[in-house]
Amino acid sequence: MTDLATAEKLQLFQGMLSACHKLFLRSYDSDFYCLGTETEEERLAEELFALSREGTDLGSALAGGEGPLLFTNKVNMVWICCPEFQEDALHRIHALGPFFMDDFSIGAVTAGLAGAGASQKLRSSAQSLIRSLPVLSWSRIQEYALMLHFLITGEKIRRSDLRFYGSGELSPAGHGEEAAADTHGTYQAEQEMLRMVREGDLSLLQFIDRAAGTGTMGQLAKAGDPLRQMKNAVEVSATLFSRAAIEGGLSPETAYTLCDRYFQSVEKTETLPELTVVAKTMNRDFVERVHAVRTGMLSREIESACSYIDRHLEDDLSLSSLAAYAGYTEYYFSKKFKRETGMTLAEYLRKKRLEKALVLLRSTDMDVHRIAMQLQFCSQSYFTDCFRRQFGVSPLKYRKEGSL
Repeated sequence: MTDLATAEKLQLFQGMLSACHKLFLRSYDSDFYCLGTETEEERLAEELFALSREGTDLGSALAGGEGPLLFTNKVNMVWICCPEFQEDALHRIHALGPFFMDDFSIGAVTAGLAGAGASQKLRSSAQSLIRSLPVLSWSRIQEYALMLHFLITGEKIRRSDLRFYGSGELSPAGHGEEAAADTHGTYQAEQEMLRMVREGDLSLLQFIDRAAGTGTMGQLAKAGDPLRQMKNAVEVSATLFSRAAIEGGLSPETAYTLCDRYFQSVEKTETLPELTVVAKTMNRDFVERVHAVRTGMLSREIESACSYIDRHLEDDLSLSSLAAYAGYTEYYFSKKFKRETGMTLAEYLRKKRLEKALVLLRSTDMDVHRIAMQLQFCSQSYFTDCFRRQFGVSPLKYRKEGSL
């Protein structure tokens, strides 16, 4: 059975989480018999979990792999489930939740529970609990899942090891007046982000991280498909950010090109960690470009040349070709480029190609040698040296761990 030390760690872990969110961490045997005592709220959370498991094969899904599993019910309520094995057999199940990944309507959730067979008593009793459940960002969910798995097994795993299991398909009626009244305040956060893009405010990334921690996303995809939900959210952001960037002074050509490029990058991703890298790169890209334009760092000619570079990172770009594109002599272009960007052309090319390498390492299975050659590095060893100097880790370590 789960040893006393692990049980104490689980209790401490829940206590730490409760300082930020109302989350319940419950342990079960392999037949989902709940272990330990429970408060009234824990009992209600357990009833919701039991109802959500009906008609599913969650136990087999957990027994079929060792990594944490993200379990989603028919009303988009989510639990992080971590299996514990003993002599290769499923021994314990530890479930953290419930919570939501995006905005929800209390009316839609209770209506969905009614459709799933919840009694009137359960729906009535659970309303207060449901209202208090947190909306967690994808990055926060990953962190909690990896920490819980480590606590139980002592094993460090990658974010991409997180598995998914949905209990079915349901489209709650969350689009009417009732939903509008119950939905979290996404409009204000969205307008603040667009203002920051327009003004080139470099604190945008920190603001997005804070907003994501409480969840500010509507229902953008069919229930049970978190990857499509997040892809649609990033594509909406790309569209809105491109328009805000134009209002902030970025040329329409550059803004629309960036938007198209990030749409393509989003659609190529196959996992949520890959998508997270693309989204963060996109957010930083838009706001840094507008910041450069608004602070007078980049003239329209140099900004246009930078946009051309970004669209042709895999091509053999030369000083002469870029100077001709900008309409300057090589000498004047070189001096003007460094004065406005703070980097030589070679330094800028290397920086942008290394940033593109981050995306390729996480969103494709291309080997390091091929990425190096595709991005015009003379050798894999030179690419690796440049990558390590820029980001502090090797390309292989970055691909394995998924973070800098």
